[in-house]
Amino acid sequence: MTQTNPSGGLFLDYLLEGDYFAGKATWVNPSGPVRQAYEAMVAANPFLISESPYQPAFARKDVRVRGENKVFVARLDTACEEVRLLAEGHRKAREAGACRPRALFAGGPAAKIGALLSGLQKTAADASDVVFVLDGAEQSNESGSASYEHVNHANALNAELDNTGLGILGTALRRAIFGEADASVALGIDYKKVDLWPRGVRLQDVPVYLHNEWHGLVQRVRKFLGRPTDHLKSRLASKVSTQILTEIERRMAVRLRLDQDSPRAVFLYLSRKNHEASLVDNRELVQDVGLAIHKLDAASLEAFYGPAILNRVVSGDLFLDNGCVRHGFDRLCMDAMERNGIECRHRQRLTRVYFEEDGNGAARAAAVTLEDMNTGMLSHLALDHLCLSLGPTATFHYEATGHRLSALAERLGLGLPVPHQTIAAGLSAQLLFRITDPDKVQNLPFTGMKQTHFVEIGRTSSHLVMKLTCGGMIGLPVYSRSYAINALASILSILTPGCGLTFEDVICAWPCTRGINGPNNGQIVRLGCNAVARFGEGGTGMSKMGSNAQTMLDLAGMKWPISPELRLDPSLYRHTVIDRRKPVARRLGLR
Repeated sequence: MTQTNPSGGLFLDYLLEGDYFAGKATWVNPSGPVRQAYEAMVAANPFLISESPYQPAFARKDVRVRGENKVFVARLDTACEEVRLLAEGHRKAREAGACRPRALFAGGPAAKIGALLSGLQKTAADASDVVFVLDGAEQSNESGSASYEHVNHANALNAELDNTGLGILGTALRRAIFGEADASVALGIDYKKVDLWPRGVRLQDVPVYLHNEWHGLVQRVRKFLGRPTDHLKSRLASKVSTQILTEIERRMAVRLRLDQDSPRAVFLYLSRKNHEASLVDNRELVQDVGLAIHKLDAASLEAFYGPAILNRVVSGDLFLDNGCVRHGFDRLCMDAMERNGIECRHRQRLTRVYFEEDGNGAARAAAVTLEDMNTGMLSHLALDHLCLSLGPTATFHYEATGHRLSALAERLGLGLPVPHQTIAAGLSAQLLFRITDPDKVQNLPFTGMKQTHFVEIGRTSSHLVMKLTCGGMIGLPVYSRSYAINALASILSILTPGCGLTFEDVICAWPCTRGINGPNNGQIVRLGCNAVARFGEGGTGMSKMGSNAQTMLDLAGMKWPISPELRLDPSLYRHTVIDRRKPVARRLGLR
């Protein structure tokens, strides 16, 4: 990196300083010329303002941690009088036919797409008043990752059959005990960027790791017996997700993904080991998922990445089903919602959900409390449907009752409304390149590699900005210096002057946090007959947001108008559903 540009070593200095075990957090380049180039980039690409490290919402000092967004579950009759009257008034208005049902969506990709799908409903009898809530933390997964919609890797990497907990345990223990005295070991092309991190493991996390390994063993047995694995189901769900997004784009006249006028979603293999594994994996993807995959020849690779690329990679595949979500996705979705009559509440977060008995012994969400992130003011909404996808920092709790057993269960994480998940963090970074040959960068691909991917997010006549992300360190909300070094080495080995680009500097970097549950595959909890919450996506929420949204709508009892062939078969998501309706009702004393 410093050989390419001696002045671009500030970030490397930051990575190498301090204790290896401490991990790294948010870093913003202090260089005036770098900021000037980025601000020119924002002027030419206005959507980048939402991801600019120089705007106020960019949390320079904070690290997002599990539990910073606490959501409390309580009985409606314990709420303040304002909430009770609001819920009662809404119920009476619904019974009298004086208002439509209200649906509230809060959180990340699945919630956004769920709200958009609800906005497609034009039949008066089925339409709802839809409210979308977003806390506006700009370093969320979707703005932190490269937003590469990869059907071929629709599961988190350590949910794959060759990479479950036990597969990385030896490496993780060695690093956790001995560290890495020489940071140059991270330059190896097969360096693993998915670890357990025992130093960050808490007692509550142990069942997550044990479940992850048991789940991996079960999936190996299923594969041996010729039965569908959860990984295969996840890939099939991801393929349906891309089709749902295409339908939304068509019907709402909105572009959710970057233009792909010519196919350009590429996966590269830097080592012979990864290349050989891809041959087996791709054969299964074609047979079981029906993906369109083209092995790239030398001429095609050179057209993308310049001459002599095969001196730096073994092979590459073109995935015709893959794409890349447009940047500034939060604002893009909210603009589409507002055009379709959906109310958007930005910079607000959900703090409480109030339940009542539904008449059948289960809980029913009746109202919520929201907090304004700027003013701290609280507001309340009555509702009929609730769909949550709040990411790795959210935890769900029952209101304290003063009972010792309840307090002990809360401390141990037992019987929570939504099961415990741990957190993982990889590097996310924006890199500045100077364009030296515009003709060579007309069709720069969305590029994935094992545990790393990058994509162009903006350009001017002189510069180009790439977004880079990599695999995560499980157990801590910060990323490893070695992961960052390896990810940077990977992108700089691909984007060379032969591509028409010269690396100038790292603009910013921060932890890209992900939620990790036992299966390391997104699950959905039925909190009540009309309330659901997704968790544990493992950083793959962008690749399955369409099918995840469909699942939320189905389980929350909502109707949404879309072709039957685009509906995810229940057999592909039934294994991800956790039914907590009766336990929630019992814990709240509603039955």
